[in-house]
Amino acid sequence: MQEKDLERELDKAIGNVEIEGHSIPKHEKDIVSRVYQKYKDRLGTDAVDSLLYGLVKETKNMEQENGRSK
Repeated sequence: MQEKDLERELDKAIGNVEIEGHSIPKHEKDIVSRVYQKYKDRLGTDAVDSLLYGLVKETKNMEQENGRSK
């Protein structure tokens, strides 16, 4: 995926998350972009997608645990 396409897809994903009431800081968007660009050729896009999916899943689990402990 070209950098311009990646930027557009990240913006769409962030927009979807913001609709749910969560905000994504620019530095987090930049981290995702850098991880994708760094590892896409070395590991392949499926591996990077899996990594990012795992991060999102873990974040949701942490949010649920934090919600239960309140």
